[in-house]
Amino acid sequence: MQDRYLFRGKRIDNREWVHGYLFDDGFENGRVFIGGIVIEKYNGTACDDWNVTGINFYEIDPNTICQCTGLKDKNGNLIWENDIVNGSIKRGAAFYRCLVLWNECKARFDVRAQSCNFPMTLDECTDDISMSGFDYEVLGNKFDNQELLEE
Repeated sequence: MQDRYLFRGKRIDNREWVHGYLFDDGFENGRVFIGGIVIEKYNGTACDDWNVTGINFYEIDPNTICQCTGLKDKNGNLIWENDIVNGSIKRGAAFYRCLVLWNECKARFDVRAQSCNFPMTLDECTDDISMSGFDYEVLGNKFDNQELLEE
């Protein structure tokens, strides 16, 4: 599976992060799960020939759901929605601590600096600036490191 289709969230039972496929239980109570299925190599011709060797889905707090951007930072870490990143390498000191957010209107991931009233696209290529995930460094996220946004 491509990284950009991954989700992460905090488990209900122990508050640990998990990542994988996202789905809900389909009922009114709206329980949400993230995890994966381990399937051995498929050699059959019918759908019942799959050999599932592991299922590990965990109920998560829906308030902590984050989608992967599909980008990696300068250290090789995946960049997720709600991550706090250092974007000052190319964007200047005002973008030292930015929050990665989904922009619903433009269907893209943006970074919003604490000192700016407007978002900028996370992965940008224009005449005067070219940004990619490698131009950022993940510092933390808004759930575990709220103090980074308050400083």
